[in-house]
Parts: sequence; structure tokens; C-alpha cells
Amino acid sequence: MEDSPFPEVRASVSNYDDPDMPCLTFRAWFVGIVICLVLSSVNMFFYVRNPAPYWTGPVVVIVGYFGGKLLEKTMPLRYWTIGGYEFSLNPGPFNIKEHTLIYMLGGLILDAGPVAYGMHAIVTWEKRYNQPLSTGFDFLFLLSSQLLGFALVGLCHRLLVSPASAIWPTNLSTCATLNALHAGDDAYSGHRGPKQAKVFAVVTIFALAWAFLPGYLFTALSYFSIFCWIFPKVVVVNQLFGPVSGLGMNIITFDWTQINVAGSPMAIPFWAQLHLFGTFVLVYWIVAPILYYKNVWNSAHFPIFGRSAYDRFARPYNVSRVLDLNTLRFNETAYQEYSPVYLPISFAMTYLLGFAVPPAILIHTVLVYWPNIWSTIRRRNVPDSEPEDIHAKLMRRYPQVPWWWYASVFIVSLLLAVGATKIHPQLLISFGAVILSMIVAAIWVIPVCYISAISGQPAAINLLAQIVPGAIWPERPFLNMFFKTFCIQGIGVGAIFVKAVKLGHYMKVPPRDGFIVQAFGIVLTTLVQTCVKAWIFAGVPDICQPDQSARLVCSNSDVFYTSSIVWGLIGPARQFGKDGVYYGEIYALVGGALLPLLLWGWRRFHPATRLKNFNLAVALTVCTFTPPATGITYASGFVVGCISQWYIRTRKPIIWSKYNYIVSGAMDSGTAIGIVLCFVTLQLPRGGNMVLNWWGNTVWQNSKL
Repeated sequence: MEDSPFPEVRASVSNYDDPDMPCLTFRAWFVGIVICLVLSSVNMFFYVRNPAPYWTGPVVVIVGYFGGKLLEKTMPLRYWTIGGYEFSLNPGPFNIKEHTLIYMLGGLILDAGPVAYGMHAIVTWEKRYNQPLSTGFDFLFLLSSQLLGFALVGLCHRLLVSPASAIWPTNLSTCATLNALHAGDDAYSGHRGPKQAKVFAVVTIFALAWAFLPGYLFTALSYFSIFCWIFPKVVVVNQLFGPVSGLGMNIITFDWTQINVAGSPMAIPFWAQLHLFGTFVLVYWIVAPILYYKNVWNSAHFPIFGRSAYDRFARPYNVSRVLDLNTLRFNETAYQEYSPVYLPISFAMTYLLGFAVPPAILIHTVLVYWPNIWSTIRRRNVPDSEPEDIHAKLMRRYPQVPWWWYASVFIVSLLLAVGATKIHPQLLISFGAVILSMIVAAIWVIPVCYISAISGQPAAINLLAQIVPGAIWPERPFLNMFFKTFCIQGIGVGAIFVKAVKLGHYMKVPPRDGFIVQAFGIVLTTLVQTCVKAWIFAGVPDICQPDQSARLVCSNSDVFYTSSIVWGLIGPARQFGKDGVYYGEIYALVGGALLPLLLWGWRRFHPATRLKNFNLAVALTVCTFTPPATGITYASGFVVGCISQWYIRTRKPIIWSKYNYIVSGAMDSGTAIGIVLCFVTLQLPRGGNMVLNWWGNTVWQNSKL
């Protein structure tokens, strides 16, 4: 029977479809809405608390399965006729398409973060700048920014959903999990070995139990570094091998949450992992130490690794000293008397790569994929160089989402954004800023989605999203946060929902059903998080204060606050301009634009070159997660990737096809559930503190940096 040309897709996605399978059932709506309500509320509460876990997508898959099966067993087996339409609370066995729609409604948005990205800006403005915002503004701001990302899916569908080469690797573990729970081992009837569902259950339970070790009982397993334990007072050893504030050259960690910070190494293609790990070694393990020990940018006075900002006294940067709290304006005199902003060398290197990423991915996409993009813009068929695979053929029977549905969502997003700016005119958000932020998001959403579709890696354009408003509208911190939110949320949510459409494509979910539940999920999630935030802020007068008794300290907004000062008040010119500390880094914008051109030209004249498979855009995305990802994250992930995506895949292809993505999904699901259970049962009753005071929980904290 015809199947996908890509082995990873064949291993995790069924090539069979039952068009009569019910989809938008009462079960799907009920379970999806309940999960969405609960998870949105809980995540919003945990967002303002520290420490706290978050519910993630893999948890939704497990909870959704048991919720659907429960309704299958308890709902009456009968049909009603309402207005000429037949309706049933229980149309038969709970099926994979219902399960997929539950995940789309209740959990997929969690891939973009536990709360809407704009919530960072709202909390920062209200509690760091002490400027009140209305609940109406909160809702319009959050909803418009998320709807922008959803609307941009319309630009990407024909390019990044229908083609077989748009694999979206991070979908494959979810597909394998769904198929294991519903379809069983039909494709592997001739292979001896444990059933996929059994393997999934065993590995999930193991991962759940194991999460208690590095998460509570023996935290040194998470921050594993033998050299630092042996030489805790040797600064250089701790700088190079330290897993927290060092470069993490120790390589090993036994914590799955550390290993898969940049995505599960069992799902990310091995070629992409080679790009990421190779770039990390070159930039952070070779170049960064050289610059650090040569004291470039005065970096030797600060930690070698981290994401905090420092003053010239090597103390955390006190942004209140350069901010006039009465006018919320930048105080130039105080800034000159106090200090420029200094960064750890690792963070400075992340900024260097971050400058190169936006032009690099844009130029790379234009050079490599322009024929397809131009054909789509002209609404012609994509060139026949890539014929339809079996999944695209099976999806022909379902009506597609009309382009004007997405256009309508965009118009609604624009109107809501403009409406939000009118509620608080003192925020000085111009109509031009709204339009420009949407244009930037629309330009970069396709390049970012291309990178994610082939490599499973997101590409961050955070620096571009802060430089543009910082240069055009200086000394307007909320406008900077507003602009950044629309750019990042538009692109990030856009990528998440393109990924969701591809998941529906793999699971043979009617596209219009997927559109409906995703749109509903966005509105419901935004409404719930807005209401929960308003309730918490009204009921806890001292919320976000460092000494808040329930630890509702809002630490998740700290970095956003610092960024708003650096980019919105101090401005990029003082930091990266001619007289700035990091002036040379700005040229990475030029380098990011030129390098793809040079590589493209070299390949044109030397088609047999070893660089023909090098993807600069993917290599640069290593900065997306660094920091907080350290050397142990990429090194341990690369070790797992070598075992999974190279050794087992090449030596034991049948075993790899049957179990690889099942094990990956089980590790994600079990670990996510284990972390939440560990926090709720052991840490939350004790105020969130780590109460087991023994060597295994303290040895990694003895680093003398």
C-alpha cells in the first residue's frame, strides 16, 4: 500500500483513513473545553508563582484519552433529532480524530507557552512600572495578538502543510502516541516484540517515577558534573564544567527536562542535531571562553554563563536607577553616572547569533524556496517537483479552509488591536506601530515555519522585534513590549497553528473542523487567562512583591521587564550603537544576510561541495534556547540523538520504526505528569521548598564562581 516517502513519517503516521469516523462530537467538545478551562486557569496561577510547574501538551494527550474513554463508557447509546440533524452524546468508540481535536482545542496552544506571550507585557507594566491596565485592554491585547498568529496560517498552508517534505518532526511523537492508543500494531503485525501501547504505558510510568529523582529526591542527577563536585573551589573548572552558571562541558545529565529543552532528541532529525550541537560547540565552548579569558567587552568581570544583566560593579543591573518613576522616561544623566548594561559572554554570543538569525533565515528561504513561495502568492499550483504523498491524496476528500476565513481573522485581529490602543491612549501606541508589527510578523512567519517544518527547531527574531521599535519610537517601553508581542506572538503562534494543521493533516481530521476548534480554543484560553489574572491581582494586594507570602512573585516577568528597559528606554543605540559596549555585534545583521548568499553561490559553482547539506539558518537557531539551555542540554541531547536517530535507525530500522516515536512521546508525557505530581504532592505542601537537605541535593550548589 502507498505510504509516505519519508521513513520517520511512515514510522509514526497511519496511511489509512476512515472518512465516516465522527469528529466534532459532544465528547470532543466537552473534554476539550474542560481541559482548556482547567489548564488555562492552573497555568495562569502557576505563572505568577515561583517555583511552579506547568501543564503541557503531552499531558493533554493522556488526560484527553481517559476523558474520552470515560464518556464512551458512561454516555447513553442513543440518537436524537434536532432541527433535522441527528445528534448523539455517544456515537460509538472514542476515536483518534476526536482525540486529535481535543488536543487541538485544549493543549496545542500550550506549545507556545503556558500563558499568552502578551501576559508578560501586562504583568510587567502593571507590577513593575505600577501602571494599571483595564481588563478590557488585557483581553483585546491578548486576543488580537494570538489571532494574528492564527490568521498567518493562511499564508503557510499550501507551502508547509500539503507538501510531504514539510515533515514537522515535533508532530511525530504526538502522532505515534495517538496511533498507539487507538490503532495498535496493525502496521507491524509481522514483527515480534511488545505491543506499542504496552511499551508506551511502561515507559510513561517509568518516566513519571524517574521524574521524582532529579526533580526532588536527587537533584544532582539534573545538574550532573563530577569535575565540579571534585573541585568545587577551582573557578576555571566550575566555569567550564558547571551545569548552571558554567558552560556545561560535563556533557551528561539524567533529567529528561534538561535533555529535551530544545525538543526531544528522539524526534529531531539527526542532521539538525549535528547542526545545533556543532554550532554550540564552536560558539559557546570554543569562541566564548577565548573571548572571556581575553576580557573582551570586559566580560571576565562577570559570570561566564547566564542571562542576567549587570552593571560596571558586577552587580545585577538596577534598572530603577536609570528610570524616572514619575514620568516613566529614561534618565540620561543618571545613566551616565551609573553604568551601561553588561552581559555574560554567553549571553553576548546569543545576542550576536540573534542579530544574524532574522536576515539569515529570510535570505535562505528566498534563495531556496522562492519558486514555491511565488507560485503560492500567484495562487498557482506548487511546482510538480514534489508530487502529492498518500496523506495529501487522502485529504482531498475534505473541504479545505477558504482563504477568506483567515483573511477575516486577520481583519478581526487588526480591529481588536486598534481598539486596545484606544482604551489607554497614554501608552502612546500609534496605528503605524500596530501595522508595522503585523508586517514584520507576516514577512518572517514563512521563513520561521520553514525552519520548524524541516528541522523541528523554532527560530527566534526577538532582537529584531525589539530593535525596530526601539529605534523608531525610543523611550516608549510599553510600545516596545506591544510591538515585540505582536511580532513574537504572531510568528510563534502562527508556527504552532501551522504545526496543528499539519497534525490534523496527518490524522486525517477535516480541515474546517480543525479551524473551528483552534479558533474557539484561542478565544476561550484568552478569556480564561484574562479573568484568572484579574481575579488574582484583585485578591492579592501584594502580588509580585519579592516577599509575597504565597510566593506569587511574578518572577517569569523579570526578563521581560529588563528587556523593556534595555530596548524600550535605554534603547539599542546606547547598547549597540557606535559608542555602545557591544557595537561590533550589530554587524551580525550584515553577516546574517551575506553568508546565505555566499553559501548559495558556492553551491551553484561547486555542486559536489561538502557544504551542500549545510543549513546555516538551522545552525543559527541554537541561540533560541541558549540560555537557559547549557552545554549539558545540547551534549546529552546529542548523545540520545546519536543512539536513537543514528545508531538504532541505521542498524535496527524495524525496531526504530515501531518504537522510537512511541518512546519519545512516552518520555515527554510521563515526565510532564511526574513533574506536576512531584510539585503538588511533595513541594507545594511545604511552600515549594526543597526540604531534603542531603548531599545529593546540595553538592551541585557548591560551585565557587
